Formats: sequence, structure tokens, C-alpha cells
Amino acid sequence: MNDRVLQATRNLNLLNKTFFLLVLFLLAISGFSQSGDSTKFISHFSGNISATNNGISLIPSFNLGKPAVVFNLSVGGDKLSFDPQLRFAMEGKPWSFIFWWRYQLIQNEKFQVRLGVHPALSFKEINIIKDGTSMEIIRVRRYLAAELAPNFKISKSIAISPYYLYANGIENDLVQHTQYIALQSSFSSVKLSDQLNFEIRPQIYLLKMDDLHGYYFASSFSLLKNNFPISLSLMINKTIESEIASDDFIWSASVIYSFGKKYTQL
Repeated sequence: MNDRVLQATRNLNLLNKTFFLLVLFLLAISGFSQSGDSTKFISHFSGNISATNNGISLIPSFNLGKPAVVFNLSVGGDKLSFDPQLRFAMEGKPWSFIFWWRYQLIQNEKFQVRLGVHPALSFKEINIIKDGTSMEIIRVRRYLAAELAPNFKISKSIAISPYYLYANGIENDLVQHTQYIALQSSFSSVKLSDQLNFEIRPQIYLLKMDDLHGYYFASSFSLLKNNFPISLSLMINKTIESEIASDDFIWSASVIYSFGKKYTQL
């Protein structure tokens, strides 16, 4: 037991040190890149809150299997932002917390590249025996991850986005190496009427978890109204071929409330 506590402490220290160094690195890059225009600083605070019948993870083949509430937030400037994602089961129990730091490496009209790093906490309910009595506790599992996200704008409403995510499980009994490699696309601002728009975001992806892998198709479908903060979304995920244990077909319907403010200091 003492060895496990010592190992957990070492892992936590490693997580904290790595996260601190990554934050300093991104802040340094951001300060250098924005120093050329010191007369103007633009910051934002935005996000959305969604209620869904089935919580779907960052990797669409994983789901909570029950209703959830998801908070997606973003605060920062043009280059660097902090984008936490907080997911809870509908009864209030934590599901996963992802603390993204994202940096816009390239930004122009037709092509963008985003880099991101995050520590993450995943929560799982387990049963233990204490003093002869069975009780339920929540176990915290820790991960470190990084992303590379290029984006090619074909037109005002069509984009192609290759995406790569690597995650490392901190605890020894977790999957140590997860790779999520996707070809994503988006078809936005599809007009249904003067007020209603439709968005489709399909993707095909490869998921590798240590020695196992699988191929999947996923897509989201969103219905939005101009100048209205509430939208509706449907998410589906279909297994094409996989060695990884997961549901063959997953779907989730969500009601989303979006908000955002931008601040300019001259």
C-alpha cells in the first residue's frame, strides 16, 4: 500500500511539473508573438452549456451511457486560450475534467494550425469493501494529452480538418498510449430559411489504444437560429471495424446554450 501511495505521489508531482512547464512555454510563445502590436490587446470569454441524453466523450466512441451536462469554456486572447471542458452526469457526479491550453500557431484566411495540451481527470465509480461493508467510491484517473489541429478552409462554409490527439495514462493500470487520428470536415451555414441554419460535421477516425485499434465514423448535426443562443444537436458514432470494446452504434441528442463576449483594450 505504501508503494502505491508513493507512486501516486510521484505521478502527481510529474503531472504538476509537466503542466506548469507547458503553461510557461505557451505563455512565452504567446507573449513573443503578440509583442509586435503592444497597443491593442483582445481577450474573450465564451462557451456553451449542453444538456444531453447520453454524454459523449472527446473521442466519440466513448460515452457515459446516461444523461449528462457539459460545460465548454474559453478565455484568452487571439493566440493563447484556456479552454476547460467540465462534464458531469445529470445527477451531479463528475465524469471528466479536461483543462485545455491552446495556442493558434498559424492564422490566416484559408489555413490555420492549432496546438493544444491538457491534463485531464476522469472519474469512475467503483465498489470497495471497508470493514466488511460494500461501499461505492469515485476513483480519479489522470491523463496528459496533446493535440495538433490544422484547418483548411475550402470556402466560407466548408472546411477540412485533419486532427491528431495523443494521450498518456498516468497510473500504471490505465491505457498508456492512446492515439486519435481523424479526418474531420464541416459544412456550416446551410440555410434552411432566413432564420434557420444547419451544420454537419462528419469525420472518419482511427483509434489506437496500446496494442488495439479500431476504425469509426462519427458526425454531428446542428440546428441553429440567427441571433439566438439556444441550438439543437445530434451526435452519432458507428464502429466500422474495431478490436476495442465499445458500443457498435452511439447517438446523443443535446440542447445547447452558447454565450460569448470579446473585450478590446487600446
